[in-house]
Amino acid sequence: MDKFLRKISEKGTYIVLFIVVFLATLSLIYWGSRPKQYSLHVNDVSPVDIEAPRTVVDRNASERRASEARSQVADVYSRSEELSKASLERVTDFFVYYSNKRTELKEMEADKDISEGEANHKQMAAAIYEELSSKSEYFLSVEDIEYFLTMSQSRFSSLRTRSVSTADVIMKGAVPGKELNNLINLQLEQFQSSIDQYSADLNYVKRILQHVLKTNLVFNEEATLNAMNDAYERVMQNPILVNRGSRIVSAGQIISEDIYAILKDLNLLDSKSIDYDILAGQAILVLIVMFILSLYLENFEKGLIGFNRNTLTILTAMFLPLVVSAYLGQDFQVGPPVYFTAVIISTYFGYRTAVVVTMSLIVLTLPLVNFNPAFIVVAICGSLLAAHFTQDLVSQDKFAKLIIAIGLVNLLSGLSFTLMQGGSYVSAGITIASGVISAVLSVVGAIGLMPLIEMLFNVVSPTGLIELSQPGHPLMKRLFLEAPGTSQHSMMVANLADAAAEAIGADAMICRVGAYYHDIGKLENPAYFSENQNDGNMHDQLPPEESTKIITRHTLAGLDLGKKYRLPKPILDIIVEHHGTTVLGYFYSKAKKYAKENNLEDPNPEDFRYKGQLPSSPESAVVMLADSTEAAVKSVKSNNMEDVAEMIRSVFKIKLEQNQLKNSGLGFADVDKIMQAFLQVYTGYFHERVQYPKEKNEKSEHYNLEPAK
Repeated sequence: MDKFLRKISEKGTYIVLFIVVFLATLSLIYWGSRPKQYSLHVNDVSPVDIEAPRTVVDRNASERRASEARSQVADVYSRSEELSKASLERVTDFFVYYSNKRTELKEMEADKDISEGEANHKQMAAAIYEELSSKSEYFLSVEDIEYFLTMSQSRFSSLRTRSVSTADVIMKGAVPGKELNNLINLQLEQFQSSIDQYSADLNYVKRILQHVLKTNLVFNEEATLNAMNDAYERVMQNPILVNRGSRIVSAGQIISEDIYAILKDLNLLDSKSIDYDILAGQAILVLIVMFILSLYLENFEKGLIGFNRNTLTILTAMFLPLVVSAYLGQDFQVGPPVYFTAVIISTYFGYRTAVVVTMSLIVLTLPLVNFNPAFIVVAICGSLLAAHFTQDLVSQDKFAKLIIAIGLVNLLSGLSFTLMQGGSYVSAGITIASGVISAVLSVVGAIGLMPLIEMLFNVVSPTGLIELSQPGHPLMKRLFLEAPGTSQHSMMVANLADAAAEAIGADAMICRVGAYYHDIGKLENPAYFSENQNDGNMHDQLPPEESTKIITRHTLAGLDLGKKYRLPKPILDIIVEHHGTTVLGYFYSKAKKYAKENNLEDPNPEDFRYKGQLPSSPESAVVMLADSTEAAVKSVKSNNMEDVAEMIRSVFKIKLEQNQLKNSGLGFADVDKIMQAFLQVYTGYFHERVQYPKEKNEKSEHYNLEPAK
């Protein structure tokens, strides 16, 4: 039940921390990304030049252009099948009319002589002309009508056929009224090139069709509206933009309605209102970044999750540059000090974590610099280099190299971006100067604040580890003077741990320093530990239970002493974890033997167990194995490597069977590498030295410096 409640409490703490960090980050980004605002109204005179902090749509100008494009759309007409049929019917009616007249004329002439027939021709032609004139359809003269009445039947049939077929071809397509004559001429030219017989009558066909055919198009209101809307949308989808950095209004210029609208869209007008669209976008961005960071930490750096010193260190390394960027980002858009984060995180948590955290910070900083692409290029290049060079930052010489290297890469990346963008030399100078100054100050600030960060959050840097490894440290001095055997034991454990850490890719420096301090708890009662005893074993006079309390106490005592001297957390973890939860086998066996001899119940093994915790990191597990191995090999009292190897295998087997390494992150391959590293150390330690024989002469004693053969 307690374990369940503890998990609920940890989960609740994590959720609260997540919400607090989210709200703090969002508030900082929203406040810092808001541009400078002005108290202006329509018809006011602008006191200063105002430039666009970001690209925005000029809505009024775009609307006017779109409306103009819509008004210029021509009416849309569609082909009408009914009008096409009507035109074709008029052609047919024309020839039916004259066909009937020709028949009527023939009947009149059947019983009359030729001279009267000619009179009838003229008389009927005149009558037809009069009839058509009354209907305003007189496009043929009297002579033309007489020609139609008297031409041969074959000629009349040819004329009719050509007229109908030509009309049919023309009316199958869309026929605008102003294009009708051109279409008729085009079709008749094709006829004229293919038919010679009665080609003279093509002129009559042309005149007939020009008179009879009409446009077959009707106004399409729906299509016209669609075309107008399409023209409008095309403009609105490619609106007029006010580009970032362009001047919106000059000093002394009157604020028009259009300018006022642009200033309002850019949030440049003095207003207490919140732009919820921008706030929502930034909230989504922050959530995405925090989610990605959480995934990374959950999978690769689980120890950094939760409300602990490591988490506070990361948050501090991220928030300090964010605060600076919120103040300076608008004016110095390539200057946000993200390199500070790269240096701090790489120093305390490694290159990989530094890259992930710094890239996340760069994304969060983008709204503060108006998404300036130059910042992205310079910041990524500089941060990656800073994180790389900081990994082995252990001397002032490397401090100087880091500052020079990051300043140089920011200079070159800023110059590269400006040249690719075709910018002016002035803009190039500003970009380069901002990037270089920001990088140098960020690194100097990070190096200067490291001691304060280590003091506040109890984290450790390579430089701090080197200081802890010096013999002059108070605890190292005490260990050497008060517990010399433990001091020698710790030195040997350090050698083993260092070699093993190198073999598996763990932090060798933490392993070495952790080994130096892992037994400082023995300073509480140094004489009760075998390596410090010269005149017999003091535990021979104590019951096993009392001896167990004294022995197992040294891990917790070491933790208290380490906290007193402000040792960093990785070292404190090694101190309290280097025995895990193992049982003191010697005293447990002694207690069992005593109980058997006195007919008592067997003792509880839990009373003989260390009260520490299982190793939670590869480094802590390495020191545990090195400590147990050194003690076990010393107990063998043999220089035979086969005996040593057998003892090391026995130690490793016991630790694995007792599940002491299950939380360390070590795999079986790592354990095998650690074993081989230990064997290599002992091979060098126990190698057979060459003997130098002693020779004497009559006058004095001297030594032969040549090795024995």
